[in-house]
Amino acid sequence: MRQLPSHIHHFSWHSKVSLELPLSFEEQSEDPETNSAIYADDLDDDDELGAKVLAKATAVPEEQHDAYRLLAVQSAEMPERSLESFIECSVDGVPAVQQILAYEQEDLEVRVLRHETFAQIGNIVFSLICLAPAERADEYLPAFEHAATTARFVLL
Repeated sequence: MRQLPSHIHHFSWHSKVSLELPLSFEEQSEDPETNSAIYADDLDDDDELGAKVLAKATAVPEEQHDAYRLLAVQSAEMPERSLESFIECSVDGVPAVQQILAYEQEDLEVRVLRHETFAQIGNIVFSLICLAPAERADEYLPAFEHAATTARFVLL
């Protein structure tokens, strides 16, 4: 018996990032001005908060070889954020860092889980920022981990 896929491949020419997300995620928007794409799992009309994934490419000065680490540190140091985990790893064969942060989103009155992956090739930093309600962490963390491990950076 043939097994149905559980994930779908997404790619954006603007973000230059290819990744896999659960079938429930859809492309929400692409922005050529910011070299980014957003995928969302909350596009239906129910009131339950879903998840969003932002894939982005950012140019940095040529001599700044560890800009990906600097971005991770700056994100973790933002007010009210608590660092839950931090690891150095490899994504698509290049050095990367992953971290999980948590904070209160006061306007929505919800605690947010933020899974971040930063990698760098030359003067381009690739960011994968995944957001979900903390109460749904068990549901979304595996999806975010899968997105990060399947991420590929396309520099054509």
